[in-house]
Amino acid sequence: MSTIRLLLAIALAVAMLPAGALAQERGTITGQVVDQATGQPLQGVQISIAGLNVGTLTNQQGRFLIPNVPTGPREVRAMLIGYGQVSQPVNVAAGATATVDLRMAQVAIALDEVIVNAVTGQSERRRESGNVVNTIRADQIETAAVANVSQMLTARAPGVVIQQHGGTTGGSQRIRIRGSNSISLSNQPLLIVDGVRVNNSPAGLGSVGANNVWVGGQETSRWNDFSPDEIENIEIIKGPAAAALYGTAAANGVIQITTRRGRAGRPQWSAYTEYGTLNLDQQFPANYRQVGRSPTDTRVASCTLDARARGQCTPVADSLLSFNPLMTYSPFRDGYRQQQGLNVAGGTEQVTYYIGGDFEREQGVLDPNSLRKVNLRANLQSRIAENLTAAVTTGYIANRTMLAWNDNSSFGAMGAGLLGQAVDDTVRQGYFSRHPSHFFFIDSGQDVYRFTGGLNLTWQPVQWMNVVGQAGIDQANRHDFQLTAPGISNYSTGVLEGSRYSNRFTLNNYTANLSGTSTFQLRPDLQSQTTIGAAYTQEGQHATYGFGRQLLIGTGTLGGAAAGFAVSEDVQDIVTVGAYARQQLAWRDRVFVTAALRGDDNSAFGTDFGLVLYPAFSASWVVSEEPFFPQVGFLSQLRLRGAYGQSGQRPGFRQAETYFNPVSVALAAREVTAVTLGGSGNALLSPERSSEVEAGFELGLLANRLGLEVTYYNKTTQDALIARRLAPSLGATTTRFDNIGRVNNRGLEAMLNASLVERGPVHWDVTLTASTNRNRLLALGEGIEPIIFNSVAAQRHQDGLPLGAFYQRRVLSFEDRNGDGIISRVNCPTYGTTENPQIAGGPECEVVLSQSEEFLGTPLPTREIGFNTRITLLNWLRVSGQLDYKGGQTQYNYTEWFRCANWGNCEATHNANAPLDEQARYIAALMGTPAGYIEDASFVKLREVAFTLTAPQDWSRRLGGSGLSLTVAGRNLATWTNYTGFDPEVNSLGYTGPGNAGGDFYMQDFLTMPPVRYWTARVNYNF
Repeated sequence: MSTIRLLLAIALAVAMLPAGALAQERGTITGQVVDQATGQPLQGVQISIAGLNVGTLTNQQGRFLIPNVPTGPREVRAMLIGYGQVSQPVNVAAGATATVDLRMAQVAIALDEVIVNAVTGQSERRRESGNVVNTIRADQIETAAVANVSQMLTARAPGVVIQQHGGTTGGSQRIRIRGSNSISLSNQPLLIVDGVRVNNSPAGLGSVGANNVWVGGQETSRWNDFSPDEIENIEIIKGPAAAALYGTAAANGVIQITTRRGRAGRPQWSAYTEYGTLNLDQQFPANYRQVGRSPTDTRVASCTLDARARGQCTPVADSLLSFNPLMTYSPFRDGYRQQQGLNVAGGTEQVTYYIGGDFEREQGVLDPNSLRKVNLRANLQSRIAENLTAAVTTGYIANRTMLAWNDNSSFGAMGAGLLGQAVDDTVRQGYFSRHPSHFFFIDSGQDVYRFTGGLNLTWQPVQWMNVVGQAGIDQANRHDFQLTAPGISNYSTGVLEGSRYSNRFTLNNYTANLSGTSTFQLRPDLQSQTTIGAAYTQEGQHATYGFGRQLLIGTGTLGGAAAGFAVSEDVQDIVTVGAYARQQLAWRDRVFVTAALRGDDNSAFGTDFGLVLYPAFSASWVVSEEPFFPQVGFLSQLRLRGAYGQSGQRPGFRQAETYFNPVSVALAAREVTAVTLGGSGNALLSPERSSEVEAGFELGLLANRLGLEVTYYNKTTQDALIARRLAPSLGATTTRFDNIGRVNNRGLEAMLNASLVERGPVHWDVTLTASTNRNRLLALGEGIEPIIFNSVAAQRHQDGLPLGAFYQRRVLSFEDRNGDGIISRVNCPTYGTTENPQIAGGPECEVVLSQSEEFLGTPLPTREIGFNTRITLLNWLRVSGQLDYKGGQTQYNYTEWFRCANWGNCEATHNANAPLDEQARYIAALMGTPAGYIEDASFVKLREVAFTLTAPQDWSRRLGGSGLSLTVAGRNLATWTNYTGFDPEVNSLGYTGPGNAGGDFYMQDFLTMPPVRYWTARVNYNF
C-alpha cells in the first residue's frame, strides 16, 4: 500500500508542475534520410525537433512524418547509431507541411547517438552524458558467428570480460564489468530487457544453482535464453558512476537489451536458416604405469619415479605401460546445430509491429548433451493520441537442455579417460570403470518456459513535459530433473536400483517505474531538464524439491520410488522501492552538468537500517564545438567528460534475519516437529555500497574516420558483506554477515574505431578495444582471518591481494643435480608440515621452494584486447573476424595435479624421459605445493571468422524478394597460449551461490571438456 501511495505522490507532483502555453498553431514536417555515400535510404533514424519532446523513426524507405509541430522556425535533427548527427532548419507554417531531406555520413564517434535509461524511460544523446556507455548494434555483427548473447558481448566492449566455462552445449559463462566488487554476493551485472529487469542469476535468489541437479560441475545460462536475432542493440552501463539511478542492483554494471521494433511502411519479411557442425579438435594425453620390484623382490604394480629415487622399487625392464583410451575409443563425435527463423516488421505512422520466432537445435559432441529452444517475440508500438504513445513488448521461450556428465565425475568422459588405465582391456577399454557411453542412459536436464513482457506509456501533457510509465514481468518456470532408470547398469547398487530428482522453480521478477521530465529553455543558450520518479521491483521464487530411489522398473517418476523419498519447499520474496530526482543543465548544447539522487528501501535490509541514498554527478563538454577550438585538418571532434556516482547490492535472502529451520525428531517413540537455528541475523545489515569516479574523452580524427575513446575509472566498494565467525558460547550459528569489507577496482579502457579504407567498392573497418583492471581487497574487516578455498587451499581472500588470489609456496628452481634424468625430493628440507624423505649420502635437494606461501596470481584477467574487423568488397563479399586477448590471469590445472600427485597415472610420474619441468612440478606437489600447476592462463583466441556473399538485387527480385545472402562462419578456430592444460579459459566449478565466499571466484580446470569448434552456413532471405 505504501508503494502505491509513493507512486501516486510522484505522479501528482509531476502533474502539478507549472503549466505553460498549451495551445499553439501547428503544422507538419516530413522528409527522407539517406546514406551520404551510397544514397540508400536509412531505416530507424531517430528524428527529433530541437527544444521539443517530439520525434519519430524513419521507415524502410527512410521517410518520416511528424504532425502537430508548433509553428515557427524549428531545427530538425537526425540521429542514428554509427552516423554523425545532421540537422537542418525549417519554418513550420500553420496547417502546412514542410519537407526536409537529410543525408547522413558514417563516423567513428557518434556523440549524438541516443541512449535510453531503463529506469526513467527517458532518452538522451551521448554528448549529454558524463559517463561512457558502449553500444553493440545487431547490424554490426549480423554476419558474425554469433549464436547467443554472451558471444555478442565477447571482445566487443572494453572492460567487459566474458569467460566461457567449457564446451558443453547450453553451458554457462562468467561475465564481469570492471572487475569484481563483492566476496559474498554475485558479481554478475544487472540485465534489463526492454525496460524490464530479468533474472540472469546463475543461482536464483538463494543457493539454488543454475541447474540444481549434479552432473559434475557445468551449469546452464539464463543469459543465453534470449536470441541474438531478436535483439536490436545492447547498451553497457559500466558502473556506479553511470548507474546510480538504477539503485540497489547496479553496482556491477548494467547490460540493457533492446529488442527489435517495427517501422512504418509495408510489411518486411525476413527468413533465415542455419546449419552447422561442432567438433572437439583436441589431443588427449595417455595414461602411464611402470611395473617394478621392491627391495624384497615383491611385485610393485606402480613404481613411480619418486618411489625409485627413494629406493622403494626398481623398474622392471621394458615394463613402462601407456594407453590412451580417449583417443583409441573416443566417446566424442561431431555434433550439429540448426536454426530456422521468420520475422515480419511494418506498420503505419500510428501503429508499428515486429513479430518473429525461431527454432534452435544443437547436439553436443558428447551424449546426451543437447539443446532445443523455441523463441517467440511480438512487439507493438502505437500512437494512441497526438500526445500519448504506448509500446508493448512480449517474448516467450521454451528451452530444454540435456547435460552430459563432465568435470568432477567418474561418469564423465574426461574423468573416465584421464583417470583410466595404462592398458587396454575388454571390459573397461582402458577407462576408469566403464566406457563413458555406459552412462549415457542417465537423463539429466532442465526445462525452462519463460515469458517476458512489458508495457511502456509515454504521455506529453504539455509541450515541455514527458511522463513515462513502465511495467513488466519476467517469469520463468524451470524444471531440473535427473532420471537414472533402474535395471540398466550394475555399476553400483544405487545405479542398478535407479533414482529420480525432480526440482521445480517459479522465478518471478516484477518491474514498475514512473517518471516525469520537464524541459525548459531558461535562456536562449541555457536549457534545464528535471526528472523525478519512483521505481518498484519484486523478486520472487517458489521451489519444490523431490527425490526418490529404488524405482519400479518401467517407471520414471517419483511415484515409482520405493525408498529414500524426500521432499522440501522453499519460498523467497525480495522487494525494492525507490524514488529519484535528476537535474541537468545544458549550455549552448555543448556543456552539460547533471546531478542525481536515488533513495532505496529493500526488504533484505536489516530491520534497524533505513533508507540508502545514491548520489551521482557528471559533466560533459564538447570542446570541439567551441569557437576557440583550433581548426586543424586532422582533428575533427573532442569531448571531455567526468562522473561520480554510487550504487549498491542488497544482502542475500535472510542474511539479515534470525530464522529457524523445521526438523523432525523422535520423541517417545514417535516423530514430532521441532526447530533448529538456521541463521543469526543482523538488524543493522545494509547494502554493499560502491562508489566510482570515471573520467575520459572522445577524440575524432581525419574527418571522424578514426575515433578514440579513453576512460579511467576508480571504484571502491564499502560495507562489503563478510561472514564473521561467532563464538560457540553464544549458542548461535557459526557465522553472521557483517558490513565490514572494502574492495577496490581501478583501470583504463580504450576503444578505437577506424574506417581504414573507403575507396569505391572497398571498405575496411576496424574496432580495437583494450582495458586493464587492478583488483584489490583493501580490508576483510577487523579480526577476520584470510578466507581460504578451492582444492588443496589454492585460493584465498586476503588483505592487499586480488579477490580469489592464488597463494602457495612458489617453485623457485629445480635441477637434476646427480644427472640421472630424474627430479626427486630426496634430502629436501621440510616445508610446513610436509616432511620430505631424508636419505643419508643421497643427492642434494633438486627442487627449491619458497620458505613461505606467496601470491601466485589472480583468477580474472588484468588486461584484455579485442580486435574486430570487417572488409567489404564490391558490395557482394564481406569478410569479418575477431581476435580476443586476455592476459594476467592464472588457471589451476587441477586435472594434471590430480593425475600426477593424487592418481599417479601421468607421464611425469612414471616416464624417466618426461620433461624435467613436468617432473619438477609433480615432485613439488608431493612436497606440499600445487604451485607448478597454477599457471599463466593468458591467451589469444581467433574467436570467429565469417564470409558473407550478398546476391545481386536482380537475383533477389527474381525470387520475389529484396535481399539474399549466404554466410559461412567459424568459431573457436585457434588458441595461442602457454597454458599446458586443454584450454586456459575453462572452469569446472562455475558459481556455487551467494553467501559462499569462494563461489564467485573459483578458477579450476578439473576434467573439463574444452570449448568446441563451430562451422556454420546461414542463408538470409528478405522479402
